[in-house]
Amino acid sequence: MNHLPSITSLRPLGAVAATVLAGALLVGCGDDNSAASVLAGDAATSVEPGEVDGDTEDGGSRTSGDLPSWSPEILTEGDDVVGLDDSDIDPLSDELLIHEVITGDGPPVEVGQTITADYFGQVPESDAPFDESFSSSPFQAPIGVGSLIQGWDEGLIGVPVGSRVVMSIPSDQAYGEAGSPPAIPGGATLFFVVDIIEAQ
Repeated sequence: MNHLPSITSLRPLGAVAATVLAGALLVGCGDDNSAASVLAGDAATSVEPGEVDGDTEDGGSRTSGDLPSWSPEILTEGDDVVGLDDSDIDPLSDELLIHEVITGDGPPVEVGQTITADYFGQVPESDAPFDESFSSSPFQAPIGVGSLIQGWDEGLIGVPVGSRVVMSIPSDQAYGEAGSPPAIPGGATLFFVVDIIEAQ
């Protein structure tokens, strides 16, 4: 399953074309989820929500607090994300949407830093991730410089280290019309939960 550890976005003539890089994934190291999250086979875990609202550079929105209506429910075992349930969400947006489930107390992520993060990625209406790092090793990559898909490069800048975010990334800021078969069909919106462990 761990076939997309590093995500690169190429933008020839303004079009988004994605390539997949090989790399190691890392050990889950995150925070508990909000009250809207569910522990697989257990009770819900309640954590104080974040407090930061704002906009992304491209006009998308960044919210915090209880999970918004566009966000899937985050399924966890302990601190690890093990699934996303999108059975009761609003229609998919064509904008980049970011929500701080937990707002960290570290400094905000800056363009050009290398982030260490755990992530869980899933296509809507799927019952399994296309990739995740919680069961293996944390992921590291430079942020905001074009080595990751546009949704990550734009959506994670300014998020405090220690945060857990959920993102809805439209296809034009992910893998475009080409997709990344077989796991990611062309034109697919992507859901990600990302725990930002470190940024240097």
